[in-house]
Amino acid sequence: MRALVYTAPEKVQLEEKPRPQLQSGEVEVAISLAGVCGSDISGFLGHSARRKPPLVLGHELVGRLPDGRRVVANPLISCGYCPACLAGAQNLCSSWRLLGMDQVPGTFADFVAIPGTQVYEIPESLPSTRAILTEPLANIVHLFRLVGPLPFFRLAIVGAGTMGALAVAASRHIGAHGVLVVDVNDQRLSTMKQLGAKYAVNTKTPEGVAEARKLAGPGFDVVLDASGSAPARQMAFDLCRPGGQVVLLGMGAQKSEVDFVTSIRKEHRVVMSFAYTPGDFRRALDLLIAGEVDLTPWTVQLPLEQGQEAFNQITHNPGATLKMTLAVSPN
Repeated sequence: MRALVYTAPEKVQLEEKPRPQLQSGEVEVAISLAGVCGSDISGFLGHSARRKPPLVLGHELVGRLPDGRRVVANPLISCGYCPACLAGAQNLCSSWRLLGMDQVPGTFADFVAIPGTQVYEIPESLPSTRAILTEPLANIVHLFRLVGPLPFFRLAIVGAGTMGALAVAASRHIGAHGVLVVDVNDQRLSTMKQLGAKYAVNTKTPEGVAEARKLAGPGFDVVLDASGSAPARQMAFDLCRPGGQVVLLGMGAQKSEVDFVTSIRKEHRVVMSFAYTPGDFRRALDLLIAGEVDLTPWTVQLPLEQGQEAFNQITHNPGATLKMTLAVSPN
């Protein structure tokens, strides 16, 4: 089978690989569309300690089972019997593994093997460009479930990438208002307004930072850092009201400094959100089937053969693109 292999920092190439050998309980999925996630980009750039070449990256997929059923798959595989799994927190499993990481072959290939329990059938009427969002949207469903915001809450989002966009789109259905998004990419900020953000501010300059803080007024009830860079994390705390919640989702930097004394005095509540549970994944899929969330106008699709071009574009020149996808087969 064909597979797009990460061979060195900023280098992927198409290679021939054996089809997966199924283990007990696994099924083979013929992949039609694979999504490029921010963590794949981190791996591509050589920034991920758990993604070492040679490795087939990717964990987002739309495909078909051997019997023809069209599916998406939850790529976060948990053990099912550790204390976290038994408590319903499968994302915190003591031995979780993910497609496209730690030498587990990913979805940038013709076929992938995955436990049958991870597969969700989808209707033919659901476009692949929407279905591919199930996994990233599950992260947003999970974090809002953790936060449990009150009705009519004020929301700010730091980072206008895929996660920031999905947070804007999803927040409209849970009572967010006066949503502010800050970023340094004007094209993406324009897109955030189209998705429903009331304010979109470029914080690349001191003037932009001042404008964001002015719009914050006494502060936002919930501030989501969807970037993970050191300046983004501090910005999230700066925009949060006393007693408000700062949600840390982005993993851009392994470590960063935060003005904790100021945040302690403001009694900020800090929520860290990682991945999702099977229930979050199901809820995300239901939202997409219902047409409640859609990034199709800002999705780019290139064939698997142009994987290097796809990564170069989304990494170095994304423009207004929020989601890069790789067309593997027309099935």
